[in-house]
Amino acid sequence: MSGQETVLDDFLGAAGKSLGIAQKDIGVPDGMKPGMMLSDAELSIKVGMRYEGDKLMVEPISSSASAQGSVVPEAVSTITIRYVASHSAKSTSDEPVRTKTDIIADVAKRKDVVKLQEILGKLNIEANYVRDMNLWAVKVTDNAARTVRSITLEDKQ
Repeated sequence: MSGQETVLDDFLGAAGKSLGIAQKDIGVPDGMKPGMMLSDAELSIKVGMRYEGDKLMVEPISSSASAQGSVVPEAVSTITIRYVASHSAKSTSDEPVRTKTDIIADVAKRKDVVKLQEILGKLNIEANYVRDMNLWAVKVTDNAARTVRSITLEDKQ
C-alpha cells in the first residue's frame, strides 16, 4: 500500500467531514444554519482501485502521473461523490422552544430596532414560527405599515 492509498470508506468519511468544515467556515448570517448553506456539491477524483481482503482500496492518480504515461488508462476509475443538503430529523415536539412573546420582546430590545423606534416612532412587531425550518420569521413595520426590518431567528434557548 502506497502512502496515498486508503480504504474507500475512510476516504468518503473524510471527504464528508471536509465539506462540513468548509460550510462552517463560510460564515453565515445570524439565524441561518450552515448545514443548509450549500444545497449540493460534487467531488470527482480519478483513482486506481484494488481489493485488500474485504476492503476496497483507492489511490488518487495525479495529472502528472497521467501525463508521464505511467498510468494505464484502462485501470483508472472515476469516483464521483455528490452531497445533497437535507433537513435534519424533526424533533419529537412540533412546538417551538421559545414563545412568540419572548421573540417579540427580544427583537424590541435590539439596538437597531430601538434606534428605528427613536426615528420612526411606534413600531409593530409580528413573529411567526416556521415549523419546517425551526425558525422565527419576524417583521417590523412602522405606523404606515412599511416593513423596516425583516429578521429570521433560529428557535433555540
